[in-house]
Amino acid sequence: MGSLRFTDIQTRPTEVLDLTSLTVDEFQRLVLPFEAAFQAHMAQWRLNGRPRTACRYTTYQNCPLPTPEDRLLFILVYLKTYPLLARLLPFYQPEGSQKSRARLMAAPAS
Repeated sequence: MGSLRFTDIQTRPTEVLDLTSLTVDEFQRLVLPFEAAFQAHMAQWRLNGRPRTACRYTTYQNCPLPTPEDRLLFILVYLKTYPLLARLLPFYQPEGSQKSRARLMAAPAS
């Protein structure tokens, strides 16, 4: 499965709306304020939630979310889909004796 990039979907307004609940214009107006807030946060905090003490934040060349648009897209898609997934998950939890079988099937092969 490839990564989702804003440049790949920006010419498809319906897909942007479906994924983010924003129009392309609304999305693009949010990019600058979002990136400013993101950079301000990352200047003080590390990704693991601890305060930043020595190294400053930089976007690495092989970063999976290299552009501000990609970072904003990821967060908006996550915020839109995670509540749905969390709500549906209990319906897919195995019950009783099926739990141990499901655990064995999900366990990595050694």
